[in-house]
Amino acid sequence: MQPLLLDLRHYETVVAIVEFQTMTAAAAHLSTTQSALSHRLAEAERRLDTKLFERGRNRRLSPTRDGLALHQSASRALTELARTEASLRAAPATQRSVLRVAVGSYDCYHWFPSFLDRVHVAFDDLDLDLVVVGDAPGAALATNNVDIVLAPGFPEGDLTLTPIFDDELVFITSPTHQLAEHDSVEPEDFADETYLTYNSQPTPGFEYDRFIRPSGIYPLLVRVVRQTSAISELVAAGAGVSVLSRWALDPMVEADRLRAIRCGEGLPLIWHAATRRDDSRSLRVVTELADHLGG
Repeated sequence: MQPLLLDLRHYETVVAIVEFQTMTAAAAHLSTTQSALSHRLAEAERRLDTKLFERGRNRRLSPTRDGLALHQSASRALTELARTEASLRAAPATQRSVLRVAVGSYDCYHWFPSFLDRVHVAFDDLDLDLVVVGDAPGAALATNNVDIVLAPGFPEGDLTLTPIFDDELVFITSPTHQLAEHDSVEPEDFADETYLTYNSQPTPGFEYDRFIRPSGIYPLLVRVVRQTSAISELVAAGAGVSVLSRWALDPMVEADRLRAIRCGEGLPLIWHAATRRDDSRSLRVVTELADHLGG
């Protein structure tokens, strides 16, 4: 952002002069002298290299076109600043620090509102914020872009991993797909399908590593779609199939927009909460998360 040429006192000066029309009245409103206010206005005009006011009859000041534009912006900004100050002054004495939470690989947040309520009840000194990290939670934690990542599998890095709940990777189709009523599928069942995945490089320990590659049978076409929410919408529309977390898709499965089918004998999946090592503040919240989602 480009540095501002004017200070807050310059903006207050312009707003006061426009609203009170004379230097004397504006100075009284700002609890300063007329001389000091005249100096501020001259300094503002010098810094901006433009005239902000014209002096009229009875020593009244009228804003120029530039002065009016500056007044309108300054008035909005000062109103917002005053509102923020009032809100902060009215806030409880206990200030909340913010922990940044993300979901690795999946953009699924149906669990977050109820968990946020739980954290507010359990900790009067903590608040949560959602951030996006994609499928590299270890790197995001290492660079301090996030504090807790709820991630499937075993994220790599110098991390503390806390098991949260058991899940399963499932084959997903639209309700009208020819495989929608199957109890389970094998790799040969989607040899003629368009397969949608969020990762161009197969993740060790997931469906490609454990289910597709050992069979030697591959989908007809593989498309990389970076967001799992987009994959689920495309599958619901009949534009392909995929293998994703059953838990992440719960809302769409329960709404009968998707069908979730077991892959072979099943592909168990564990979700972990990843944190930086020795991050006791984050681990307090992880304990609540495990109870909330795994209880």
